[in-house]
Amino acid sequence: MVKEQGAEHRILEAARRVFIRKGMAGARMQEVADEAGINKALLHYYYRDKQRLFEGVFKGSAERQFTCIWRVLEECDDLFEGIERFVATYLDRMLEEPLLPQFLISELNRDPKHLLEFIDRGKAGRAHYQKLFEQAREEGRIIDIDPRELLVNIMALCAHPFIARPMLTHLHGMNDEAFRRMILKRRRTVPDFIIRSIRA
Repeated sequence: MVKEQGAEHRILEAARRVFIRKGMAGARMQEVADEAGINKALLHYYYRDKQRLFEGVFKGSAERQFTCIWRVLEECDDLFEGIERFVATYLDRMLEEPLLPQFLISELNRDPKHLLEFIDRGKAGRAHYQKLFEQAREEGRIIDIDPRELLVNIMALCAHPFIARPMLTHLHGMNDEAFRRMILKRRRTVPDFIIRSIRA
């Protein structure tokens, strides 16, 4: 079978739309083929199964996620500013890629070593975060807290609504727009909460 020019790009874009609409569990390969305007045989020529297709769609997204959230820290001169911009960037990326948390969890369970390669690309950003943290502590602006614990708290407050989205939307009767408004509000409330909790 000869590869059709542009077919793989169409497949990935179609799969992204289907995964966003249906989720990993609800998506069907035939639906992706229909969305891309190709036959199922061509789809299977590029991606043998749904898991490989899911990885193809979101692997690049994961790399961009880790790159951009750490890069924004490198551009900051103050810990509190860094927290605000880190949270905003993290939440914005998650809104752009709502299935990214599901992919990350799946990859951490399936092949953690490969995903850790993406995480390691943020070494410069993490080093700068440590520098900002130590500076704020030396100046007496924050309480005595482990910088790793602080980072875990920040990332948990950002990621949890996306991971628990089905439960949250059910419990609170949220539609997609209401969920989006909640996340946009959290761009402000999460940094405020974190900064108040660590300010000396």
